[in-house]
Amino acid sequence: TLEVGRCEALCSYVTKGQAAVIADLFSRLLVVVSVRRACMSSSGGCSFVDVLDRRGPLQIGADMAAKEFGFARSRWAAVGAAVAVTIGIGGLGVAHAATTGGTPSAFVPVTPCRLFDTRSGAPVGPRARPLAAQETFVQQVTGTNGNCVVPVGASAIALNVTIANPTSASFLTVWPSDVARPLASSLNWSAGDRPTPNKVDVKLSPDGKVSLLNDGGTVDVLADVVGYYSGVAQATTPVVVDAAAFSTDGDPGSAGFRHNFARGRIEGGSNATCGIAPVSFPQNATLTDVTAHVADSTSGPGFDVAVKLWRNPRGVEDAEEMFSKSTSLFPGDITLTGTTITTPLVDNFTYGYFVTVCGLRETNFLYDVAISYNAG
Repeated sequence: TLEVGRCEALCSYVTKGQAAVIADLFSRLLVVVSVRRACMSSSGGCSFVDVLDRRGPLQIGADMAAKEFGFARSRWAAVGAAVAVTIGIGGLGVAHAATTGGTPSAFVPVTPCRLFDTRSGAPVGPRARPLAAQETFVQQVTGTNGNCVVPVGASAIALNVTIANPTSASFLTVWPSDVARPLASSLNWSAGDRPTPNKVDVKLSPDGKVSLLNDGGTVDVLADVVGYYSGVAQATTPVVVDAAAFSTDGDPGSAGFRHNFARGRIEGGSNATCGIAPVSFPQNATLTDVTAHVADSTSGPGFDVAVKLWRNPRGVEDAEEMFSKSTSLFPGDITLTGTTITTPLVDNFTYGYFVTVCGLRETNFLYDVAISYNAG
């Protein structure tokens, strides 16, 4: 609920049929709110009465005020000034929009590109006709659309939206396609206005779409992408593949290895051998680093300890190597890390994942493998 506590400055301008002009105050403050009460003239001075939201969005420009409430542009400007004076007096309480928790996002600016243009003479995108009154147009944003390529992982989009050829005073609302249309306007205009732009930042639906609604008449709409918002990577606890998780692919009596539980490691036999262990990650995680703790007590060539990360397609295809690092003739306790992971995005619907270690001998050991990732 919003109230004007001191409204003497407004009373000379606000008549009973024009109470909703108070909405202009909040559009000037860039706050879209529901105005429940306003100051009105009466024989006894100022009183408070309920104000009905006649159009839905309470972002009302001078032209719309003239159409809806009978204001001239000059009087509308005066009302705005009077409202500003009232704010200075301190009689106005402002309700803040409710917020909910979410994933932090970072803005990524891009070279402007045309996402869509409904004008028939130079159409871009899927539509080449104006929006009709009360028509909702759904536009795909992520992926390749119009002249733009927006990453699938984008959570919101920054647009420069322009209207052209309007036949009636109206407004445009832009919102995420997966929710109900909000009571807000993104751009206002009058009949016959020249092309009118506005910057619009809007969240995307989970499938990367926005919806646009034109309130009245017909109007062409074009939109340029100037940037997008992407979720800030959230670091997580690494997935640790302990030595106890590995199994051997050789004969334990000759070329296999054994688990030394007291030392927390696996040890090779008389001949170099390999071990394998499955590993799993959350869907859509991005793998960032593989760190293996090994010991290589043999400095001669051909006896290196090598750790690899693989993904195995579900089917008969060969496994694909994603990471490989070896001790490379450096004896002693060694940490293997620092190699690029190919195809780091986790796709559990298509692949299974596993780790291998080779080069294990009587004096070559593996302690563990830790794999870091950012949540998707």
